[in-house]
Amino acid sequence: MLADTIYEHFKDIYNSKLPAAQRAVIVNPSSTVSETIKQISNSDVYDVFCLEGNSVYATNVRELLSASNISNTMIRPYLYAVPSLTPDDTVNKASNIMAYYRIRSVPVVEDNEIIGQVGAKDILKLLLSKDNKWIKANMIFTQNPVTLNSTDSLGEARKIMTTKRIDHIPILNKGSVKQVLTSFHVLQTIIPRERLGKKLIGMNKIRRQESSIGNIGSTRIPQCSPKDDLNSIIGNMLKTNTTCSLVSVWETLHGIITYRDILSLLAAKIESQIPFYIVGLPEGASNADIIISKFTNTLKRIQKVYGDIVEARATIKRQHTQGGRQLHEVSIRVTTPYKTFMHSESGWDLSQVFDYLNQRFLRTLSRRAKRRFKPSIRKIDLPISPL
Repeated sequence: MLADTIYEHFKDIYNSKLPAAQRAVIVNPSSTVSETIKQISNSDVYDVFCLEGNSVYATNVRELLSASNISNTMIRPYLYAVPSLTPDDTVNKASNIMAYYRIRSVPVVEDNEIIGQVGAKDILKLLLSKDNKWIKANMIFTQNPVTLNSTDSLGEARKIMTTKRIDHIPILNKGSVKQVLTSFHVLQTIIPRERLGKKLIGMNKIRRQESSIGNIGSTRIPQCSPKDDLNSIIGNMLKTNTTCSLVSVWETLHGIITYRDILSLLAAKIESQIPFYIVGLPEGASNADIIISKFTNTLKRIQKVYGDIVEARATIKRQHTQGGRQLHEVSIRVTTPYKTFMHSESGWDLSQVFDYLNQRFLRTLSRRAKRRFKPSIRKIDLPISPL
């Protein structure tokens, strides 16, 4: 099975120690949003961190897009707790944290001090050391990405990025992709111009958000075809220092590949008779064993009706934090020789979310059972019309 083959192919990297930590950008939790944005811009980073007591907090470019009145708003409401790494942790743990929290780097802590970070780019360099020519773009890309026209407003792009929690939007001009607008580009447009008077700062921000996207964005985005291999895709992304690659056929956009799509190859394999993989299971999740056991039992019932399961994959992501609680988004895809099931659900309690998804899968089986055992007119003594 393909999932098993990919898992075995990357197993040595998955269980290897972390690469050397890179410099992390530390923010002051008493800073304003505006000051933090400037710090992000000057350092050209996506994630920033701070340490308070024994807890590590983070925020990133996409989180800050939802901020308003950035000159007077403090950064603290936009900080959320994230797990940290130690120098002895594995790539497995780092990629899992990135997948769940939708971040591109994880802080490394030693002696109660943030000594650096390990980023998605560092893991991509490890993947590039393998012969991945058999893994093609059409195996990992996100199909039909959200697009906008160059005449659409920056405010519309900002709204889409915050609600759909995405960082890349291909921009069309006369039907063709001319550039890719990223969350980093949009973040720059909400910084007030310091030379303006205080009364005009808000008006300038509104005007800039209502203005069209135009040529804002990056034109150096690498492109690939659905048959291009993973090595060439990663190589081009690293060479151009970009965080995505567009998948096109005859200048028609078919999909997009981001860091997250590539890191999803490093899914955790659950030991069971059915090939079951989880991406983004949060560290220290309560009742994790019970959650996995219940869903494995559901997979066994699906297998009895539809035959061997080719692959089952659960992807868990953090949507946002409220009052110290995490809102989870769980998407599950179960592939059988005859049918592919896809369900998703959100909720504060991860165990309850999986319980609800289990019920949805079982209701699907129940409906199929009713169709299979519908009485035949031959068995209820009804006349059969001649042809």
